[in-house]
Amino acid sequence: MIIHRDYDQEKRLDRVWYNSSNVFYSECEDVVDDYKILRVVFNNGATYEYRNVDVNDYVMFVRGGLDGSNGRALNKFIKPKCECERIEDLGKEKLTEELNRLLEEKKQKKLLEEQENKETNESDEKENGED
Repeated sequence: MIIHRDYDQEKRLDRVWYNSSNVFYSECEDVVDDYKILRVVFNNGATYEYRNVDVNDYVMFVRGGLDGSNGRALNKFIKPKCECERIEDLGKEKLTEELNRLLEEKKQKKLLEEQENKETNESDEKENGED
């Protein structure tokens, strides 16, 4: 299950944090008109890079396949088909801090939108003579 998803338009990088027994985080380089490069951070902190990832296989992985398990989807759709290499760990603590920052920003944005909606509704009520 996805906790948070963030797409960086400039870098063309899809970043996803998971609530999974196996997978903590993934980032996928969205290479135009080519296979993708996927990096996966497991809950133990180990980081692996998978190359030549088909977009359909990536979507199945992120969505957790047919049964909602990102780990099983990785084993079924990515590992058998893609080149894999253990790379330098991306830093689970740093990624956790980034997730917390993004979730706080999302929360603040939602609060601002709710406040703006409330103010708009109150203004509309005054214009319509409602008290």
